[in-house]
Amino acid sequence: MAILASAAITAAVGGGMLLLKPKDTTFFAKEGFVVVALAWVVMSLLGALPFMFGGVFTNYMDAVFETASGFTTTGATVLSGGISAIPHGIGFWRCFIIFIGGMGVLVFVMAVLPLSKERSMYLMRAEVPGPSVGKLVAKAKDTALILYSIYFALMVLMAVMLLFGGMNVYEAFTTALSTAGTGGFMVYDAGFIGLSPYLQTVTTVFMLMCGVNFSIYFFLIRRKFKLIWKNSELRAYLAIVFSAVALI
Repeated sequence: MAILASAAITAAVGGGMLLLKPKDTTFFAKEGFVVVALAWVVMSLLGALPFMFGGVFTNYMDAVFETASGFTTTGATVLSGGISAIPHGIGFWRCFIIFIGGMGVLVFVMAVLPLSKERSMYLMRAEVPGPSVGKLVAKAKDTALILYSIYFALMVLMAVMLLFGGMNVYEAFTTALSTAGTGGFMVYDAGFIGLSPYLQTVTTVFMLMCGVNFSIYFFLIRRKFKLIWKNSELRAYLAIVFSAVALI
């Protein structure tokens, strides 16, 4: 009921926005930045509703903090305990927002909604971090769809491997969602303390894999191994990780 009530309110807000008919529909880089900034704020404000209606928080700003932390994959939480007692629907939502935020809220929108080529590229440039944005294929929408397909496949693969390690479906998929988005929300109060070495190893490997630029996996599927080897970002990422492991 908490999820349904939140969805109804969000639909009402979205429906009200559809009634607004701007005179000028020109869409350039400036509009792209404004849309991205406002979308993240509105998503956080509306995404906090399930936490309120589900009784997880009594303070709305605490709920907004938790939601913003999830969408931005920061992973900070204001829950001091009782995480394992959260209703499963709300616990799933808590990890799902990390999954959506991990690839980018508006990249998800681009993958599922029909947008013009110009609008899509301006949105992607505004949301994706880094000095430049590259496209894997000709259309930005198709690029978003490819990235999300790889992203989703990695998440499902991890969930299946966790199921083999003894987790139930709820635990496996919430953990996989949170890991794929590199956020770290868990459904256990103590995190991964006390879980089996197999579960810890699987999660550690997928933490590393999901931190890689997803275009690398696209090149891997296309067998463009030279592009992978020449990718300075990947080499720097692995060097930092393994140097840190050796140092610790």
